[in-house]
Amino acid sequence: MNVLFYSRTNNLKTGSYRIWVHDLAKSLNESKNNATIVYDLKEAAALAKNFDTIIFCKSAYKDILKFKEIYKNKIKIGAINVSCDYYDENIDFVIVGSLEEYVSMSSYKNVFVVPLIERKFENKKNKKHTSKNNLRICFHGHYPHLFKFEPFIKNAIEKINSEIKTTLVCITGNPNYQWQKGRPNVEIEMHDYSENFEEIVKSCDIGIVPNVSDIRLFVKDIQNLTSIDLGLYNTDYFLRMKNKTNAGRAYVFYQLGIPVIHDLSPSSFELLSKSGYNTCAHDEKSYYKEIKKLLDYELRNKIASKNKKVFLKHYNPIEHAKKLIEKIKGIK
Repeated sequence: MNVLFYSRTNNLKTGSYRIWVHDLAKSLNESKNNATIVYDLKEAAALAKNFDTIIFCKSAYKDILKFKEIYKNKIKIGAINVSCDYYDENIDFVIVGSLEEYVSMSSYKNVFVVPLIERKFENKKNKKHTSKNNLRICFHGHYPHLFKFEPFIKNAIEKINSEIKTTLVCITGNPNYQWQKGRPNVEIEMHDYSENFEEIVKSCDIGIVPNVSDIRLFVKDIQNLTSIDLGLYNTDYFLRMKNKTNAGRAYVFYQLGIPVIHDLSPSSFELLSKSGYNTCAHDEKSYYKEIKKLLDYELRNKIASKNKKVFLKHYNPIEHAKKLIEKIKGIK
């Protein structure tokens, strides 16, 4: 199949472009399809007659109406991870990265899940964990996720720090962000994504991928809304997450050999259900328990090895590219 991508950006620091356009195009070409990326709408319209489908990047899907004004012929139109409150009848299919995103796109008939697999971390050796007298916990991602350390991850890290010297290593696109809410009172390193990402991540022992917040931070009395008849209890979970939640940040830890403490977002269970290791937490006690458990370097090596094995089996980018093509071909 001949696939044309149109993007407004070619910035590899932008995750949606790097993974769903740059890397996906590479995977499509390696799966014996033909993928081309262009960055000018008029050029896209001029080339479209040579392609079976055109896919609009996350930065560009609102240009579809302009494209239709220029290009009058029939072509299958895809869009990457559009906003859940945006609808365009010209879109034949939407590409998303998780079940959370899939559900949010229910306005569209054809929604295809393509995991956010980073090709640049392929064929990397796992970190070899060894016995040590300190602990380095890694976070990487968009800086607003740091708020989700409040209060449980923050408190658990501070408690662990009272037992073993702990450093929190944060890699974001904005390392100068004045982080206050949720910031643990421990040694913290702030890094930019443009630095030596792999080296920094592999200097760490544990990865943390916070996606959910506890609603009780915003609605103080919600825990008191109980009813036996309605099945509402004060011991329930109170979760809030973005509809764009996905497991992409955890994948990177799997690829580099860093065991991950997952949260209760649905995407977390993709790999957890296959690995056999329940490294999952939500409140302070559970985060403390999982961090404490992973002080065992031999266990860290076992979990990292199993996670990598499962990841390589189920998250092959070439196979996912082939599946995407078959789904696009099936659109009537």
